[in-house]
Amino acid sequence: MWESDSRSARLRRRMPASQARGHRAVLWRLALRHAGARRTCIAALVLMLVGMPRVGQAVDCSQRFPLGAFALTPAEAALVAGKVTGFSPIYMLKKPVEVTASGGGDPCEFVYGLDVFEFTDEQRPGALVAGCRGDFDGDGAPDYVVLFRRQTDGLKVAYAFLTRGGTFEVIELGLYGEPPAWSGPYCSPRPRTGIYEGPDFEGSGERIRVRVVGDLITMGWSTYYWRPDLSRFDAILTTD
Repeated sequence: MWESDSRSARLRRRMPASQARGHRAVLWRLALRHAGARRTCIAALVLMLVGMPRVGQAVDCSQRFPLGAFALTPAEAALVAGKVTGFSPIYMLKKPVEVTASGGGDPCEFVYGLDVFEFTDEQRPGALVAGCRGDFDGDGAPDYVVLFRRQTDGLKVAYAFLTRGGTFEVIELGLYGEPPAWSGPYCSPRPRTGIYEGPDFEGSGERIRVRVVGDLITMGWSTYYWRPDLSRFDAILTTD
């Protein structure tokens, strides 16, 4: 049975603008921390193989955010960017984030994507394209999602590009909004069980579970997954 989260339509409580901005910034960090938990097992395996950094050793935590999953090269984005008109790809910079190991824990535990990536208004040397690569519909072919700026009004809009033989099916994923910092889109692998579990907002031990056929896209408040029965993307709220 396919499920969706009705709470995605929940109205936000009104609060002063300055307090709201701070509140949203905290929530973006919590959202990215939740998404980062999906990679905990991989990170643990890497640490087992290479060992923990020595105390006092500087670690570049930006290496935990690889191209493909968190950003696209301009060459990759060029494969699909011309499929939509009236839009320009949004560029961003990937910054090194060096943390000095101070004990036995993971020095990069509290480094998130918003610490690594920042938007830039132009294609500067070394700039990447906001977007990611995955197999969203589970057919074994690479698909893409790219964040664009609409030329008429400057709004940020994400489009997904599903490989269909020698061309792409273009699907508008949704408006990006104006979060206080980078918040995707980024891609996560399909869970091995085929079931994606959303966060437990209420602390009740009950989680929203949806069947997924491909990789996931997270952007802003929501995580998107392909619905083969409806031939479209659906979304669940992954931060509240």
